[in-house]
Amino acid sequence: MEKLVITIKRQDKTGKKYTQQIEYTGNLKIPVTTLLEKINNQEEIKDINGKEIQPIKWSCSCLQGLCGACAMLINGWPKLACKTFVDEEVMTKHFHKITIEPLSKFKVIEDLKVDRSKLYETMKDMSQWIESDAKVGDVQFQYEMSLCLMCGICMEGCPNYFSDKSFKGTPVAVSSAKLAFQEQNEKHRKKIEKEYKKNFYNGCVKSMICEDICPMEIPTQQAISKMNRKSVWHMWHLLKKE
Repeated sequence: MEKLVITIKRQDKTGKKYTQQIEYTGNLKIPVTTLLEKINNQEEIKDINGKEIQPIKWSCSCLQGLCGACAMLINGWPKLACKTFVDEEVMTKHFHKITIEPLSKFKVIEDLKVDRSKLYETMKDMSQWIESDAKVGDVQFQYEMSLCLMCGICMEGCPNYFSDKSFKGTPVAVSSAKLAFQEQNEKHRKKIEKEYKKNFYNGCVKSMICEDICPMEIPTQQAISKMNRKSVWHMWHLLKKE
C-alpha cells in the first residue's frame, strides 16, 4: 500500500477554476482512469484537508486506449488516462505526487471533460470525405492513417496550434493523407488538397511532436510528407516545367 497526493485542476459549470488535492492510499500499479474511479466510488470524497468534495467529472468510453475520450494532461503531458499507469507517473520515489488537469486547447465542459466538437466541425468544413469508390493503394499506409482517435493529444502538444487560427492541427493532415489517395473524383480530390494547403501546410512548423506523443503511434511525418508532395510540390514541379 502506497500513498499518493493527487492534484486535480478543476472547473465547475459556471467556468470557475479551482485546484483540489486528494490523498489516495493503495496500489499504484493502476491506470489513471482506475485511480479516478476509485476516488469517485468512495462514499465520501474528501480533499487532503478532510473537506468533503464533489465527484470528479471526466470522460471515458472503451477504457482500452481505442476511443480517445480520456485524453487529459498528466504531470503536464497530454496522454490517454487509460494507458497511463500511476506508478510510472509519480514524481519522486519517496513522496508520490501526480497532477491531473484537462486539455488546455479545448473548451472545458467541467473538471477534466472537454468539448472536442470543433475537431469534427473542421473535418466537415474541409470536406473530409470521398465522393467516389475508394481507390485501393498503399493499404498499410491507409490503415495507419485510419487509426486516428480524434483525441486531440497532438493538438495539445503542438507549439503552433492556436497561435494561428488558420492552422487546424495534425488530425486534418492525417485525414487528408488518407482521403486524397483514395478519392477518384478529381474535382473533390483537388478540393481536399487545396484545403490541406490552406489549413495545415501554411501553418505547420514541423516540430513533429505530434508523432512523438500520438497514442496510436501514427507516422504523422509520413502523412505530412505525402500530402506536401501531392498537394504542394507536385504543383511546383508543374510550374517549373512551364
